[in-house]
Amino acid sequence: VNVLGYLPLGALVVLALHPRVRGVVAVLLAVVAGALISGTIEALQTYLPSRVPSNIDLATNSLGALAGGLLAAPFASSLIDRGRLADLRLRWFERRPSALLLLVSLWPLAQIAPEPMLFGSGDLREALGEGVSALGGTWPALDPSEFGPAEFVLAEAFVVSAALLAVGLAFASAMRSAAPRAALLVALLLAALAVKTLAHGTLFGAERAAAWLTPGAYGGLAIGMLALLAASAGPVHWRPRFALVALAAALVAVNIVPVNPYFLVNLQEWRQGVFLNFNALANWLSTLWPYALGIALLMHAVTARSLR
Repeated sequence: VNVLGYLPLGALVVLALHPRVRGVVAVLLAVVAGALISGTIEALQTYLPSRVPSNIDLATNSLGALAGGLLAAPFASSLIDRGRLADLRLRWFERRPSALLLLVSLWPLAQIAPEPMLFGSGDLREALGEGVSALGGTWPALDPSEFGPAEFVLAEAFVVSAALLAVGLAFASAMRSAAPRAALLVALLLAALAVKTLAHGTLFGAERAAAWLTPGAYGGLAIGMLALLAASAGPVHWRPRFALVALAAALVAVNIVPVNPYFLVNLQEWRQGVFLNFNALANWLSTLWPYALGIALLMHAVTARSLR
């Protein structure tokens, strides 16, 4: 299991280093990366009473990184330089915004963590709320007593449409004119909804796999998709700017709208199981992803303006 767990790491390190570093040197760096990560984890387990550091784990993890590097090295050039994916990458997307594309590709995974609203990533209340209170401040929020079913529906529709507009325009900002823009945007949305459905079914039970599909989600998806298809057809240099405005609007709403009581009922049935670390990682990804996207959009907008 340890070998299989570190095999993808070794392969990805070799592919990430290409074409600057190739062959034996790339494989050796993959082994070093695997050994450093595994060694750090084993060393930290010294301080955990429930865990025992193991040299065997260190050896098998390093072996997995070596195996992954050896498997990927012969195919690095064909995959990256002249493969079908490389051809589509150059034909459909600009060369510069690789970080932006990477963050957009992580968006479906950010839907794994359960959130009170569809696409409601970026809620900092749990992470920062206690710190704000300790400093004598209060978290800015709307009055829960003023929110009934209709207000929650409108709030979710706003968040869904704004978030969809933000991520869609970020994706469109990296596209060339030859790219099938509408098809790619729809595919991204379907991927996010598929992951959301699978995650809901796993966490809350198969009977609630589609519980995220609320009236607010319906309205937000319809409004957001129509707005996205219209806005993405506009000038390329305006797309990241509009994406930033939509992202900021979504984040403000996510952080001030009260948590829906219906979501709290669902959360009581969350089946975390034994994957505590995975669930924690999913929560951090959901929390931090929008802010990373905002930084990438700012950098892309500044770079695009300097090149004009």
